[in-house]
Amino acid sequence: MAELNLDYYRGSDQYSDGDVEDQILRDVRKLTAAGKVEDLGSQSDAQDMLYGAIDEAYRTGNETDGFAYLYHLSPVRENILSWYPFRKNASALEIGAGPGAVTGILCRKLASVTSVDLSKRRCMINYERHRSADNLKIMVGNLNEMKFPGLFDYVILNGVFEYAGSFTREGEPYKTFLRRCASFLKEDGVLLVAIENRLGLKYFAGAPEDHTGNYMEGLKGYRKGSGVRTFSRAEWRGLAADCGLRVRRFYYPSPDYKFPGEVFTDESLSAASYDRNRWNFDARRLELFPEREMAVSLQKEGVLATFMNSFLVELAAFDRVETREETGGDSEVLYAKVNSDRAPRFRIQTLIRRTKDGRRIVSKEPLTGAAYAHLLRMHGYEKTQQTGMFCLEGRHYPVRTLCGEEKDGRFFYPYLEGVNLGERVAQAAEEGDGAFVLQMTDALWSLLLQGEVKDGAVGKEGQDAFRKVFGEACGPGEDRFLCPANIDLIFDNLILSGDTVWIIDGEWVFDFPVPAGFILWRAVNELYADHESFEQVLPKQKLFGRYQITPTQAQTYWRWADFFEKRTVKANELARYARPEKKADLKDIHTFGQRARLTSTLYIDRGQGFSEKDVVRQEVSLKDGVYEAVFDIPNPETVRDLRFDPIEGTCCVCALSSPDGQLRPVNAARARKKILLEGGYTRECEFLTTDPSYRLVCRGSVPERVRITGRMDLRSEDWALGRAGSLLGKYQRIFRL
Repeated sequence: MAELNLDYYRGSDQYSDGDVEDQILRDVRKLTAAGKVEDLGSQSDAQDMLYGAIDEAYRTGNETDGFAYLYHLSPVRENILSWYPFRKNASALEIGAGPGAVTGILCRKLASVTSVDLSKRRCMINYERHRSADNLKIMVGNLNEMKFPGLFDYVILNGVFEYAGSFTREGEPYKTFLRRCASFLKEDGVLLVAIENRLGLKYFAGAPEDHTGNYMEGLKGYRKGSGVRTFSRAEWRGLAADCGLRVRRFYYPSPDYKFPGEVFTDESLSAASYDRNRWNFDARRLELFPEREMAVSLQKEGVLATFMNSFLVELAAFDRVETREETGGDSEVLYAKVNSDRAPRFRIQTLIRRTKDGRRIVSKEPLTGAAYAHLLRMHGYEKTQQTGMFCLEGRHYPVRTLCGEEKDGRFFYPYLEGVNLGERVAQAAEEGDGAFVLQMTDALWSLLLQGEVKDGAVGKEGQDAFRKVFGEACGPGEDRFLCPANIDLIFDNLILSGDTVWIIDGEWVFDFPVPAGFILWRAVNELYADHESFEQVLPKQKLFGRYQITPTQAQTYWRWADFFEKRTVKANELARYARPEKKADLKDIHTFGQRARLTSTLYIDRGQGFSEKDVVRQEVSLKDGVYEAVFDIPNPETVRDLRFDPIEGTCCVCALSSPDGQLRPVNAARARKKILLEGGYTRECEFLTTDPSYRLVCRGSVPERVRITGRMDLRSEDWALGRAGSLLGKYQRIFRL
């Protein structure tokens, strides 16, 4: 059982997210009482309970409280270290462990873990989550006062180092803290620091600085005396050298270290497909330009590493590579893709490693006990699956499925050097070569039909199996089926190496009949989702028509794919909490610059209707979305009606109320959730017009002064057009238009 040490606790918590941590502690204890807290990474019902708690926090609390739940409890947080080649039988000191986002993975990979935090409440959450870990000691208090029985193989700082300026008093707090952390290491120990990059591409693209909330603050240079800051690659090298350390390696978690799905090195970054599954959780984030497209340009220039959003910095006082015997496997990891945002039985990770003799190999590894059966099933299909021929540029290539070799619960594959057909098709689309795109989809369709089975093979048992995975049975319009069926036979999973086209990543192969059209539809959608240029070169609907995929079938396929992702695999749970970025052009930037001096107008009707001759205008200061305006009304006893226009010339989302009356939206497109404001409960209203308007119905007689308060979020016209299209589609579905 884990040990909780309070010897150094001084009676007050010095860092907190607020009262939401009390609620997190209560919910974690509920999971403990249900016997589920230790199963969060392995049991589907435990995962459902966890995300149920996160959903409730978002529903009943505010955005900040909901994100606190997600940030502290999501299993995706462990991705930053789940793949790391720790030495066997090693010890670690985790500094600033908080509620234990990565403590669990450390306990599973290391012989002993000591987790330290200033906050007793956070340590209690950590303890409740990992109380059954016999190799865990949690210590509450100030690190500078603590004594440890020995030194450690690893010191871990996960989202902590950037705050050194706020809790270290010396003149050079970051150097002082880095030296202090290194002092806990054995002579050959390793310091791991996960942190944002000061020059991260997302900050150029419109994301506010993660810690201060100010746009481009890190890019411009932090204010003097700021208690928090991050560092660039060059700054890390200089900082390490000043402290007697070396940067052994930069790892690049993507999209960032908080919720990484992939981890790159300098070697793998040059050939990376940047920014898969990037979810934004900050409602204030702008999109000044498409981050992904810019990343591709930086990659071609060979400078993308400088602008990756986060680092995992590996520092040491020595510069040697651990041996295979020390790590229990091939020590050098070049790339990791971690699929933990799934149901526990499907959680796996894929690593590209370099062996001692310089060869690259690929390994697939289960992240839970249940996921081993998933990989074993995949391995069985690799050995038995049929193959065929693929026609590429007039030449026919044999197709084979790459088969792995199991060892110690992991599955190892040769690394294929060759042409990824997904990248080849994307290149053709960028060059405007629609004929080649068509040729490739024809070749894939031909390959699929080489495994076709007769319609008669689809009996009740097959339909029941299909319904269980995809939510509904196949319709009567389907007449071409595959069995076994690899529904992930997409272009990115086809590698031309030598004179053979290899099928890789056969993770989703089923032993019941699946329509061939559905598999092709998935492959085409993957292409078009990742590359906007495809639609211009070859419209997707035209391509579907070529293979007799009707709009009705496409809608059915979409339902199947949605059910498979959300209900069967339970993939991309993080997407539920993502927030849209606010697209901005120069006009919008000007609009945001006007936040401090927008004009609100109160129109007065004294029996002759509203007109510009009888108005009260008020200059309003709008800071961080907080709105307040006071209008003095002349001769209120003669007023018949009042109309309030909060802003002119800009679309907006408003949650406004008045203690002097009821605000009734005149031209809002949609009323959203209720919010408690000073004047009572009111609804957020989306105004897709540049002339938003309310009627103000006073309680009793019209007062001499009217006060209106609440929140206002300015939006662009592009946003309004997008929302209008979305709402129109929704109403068309509701009323079957």
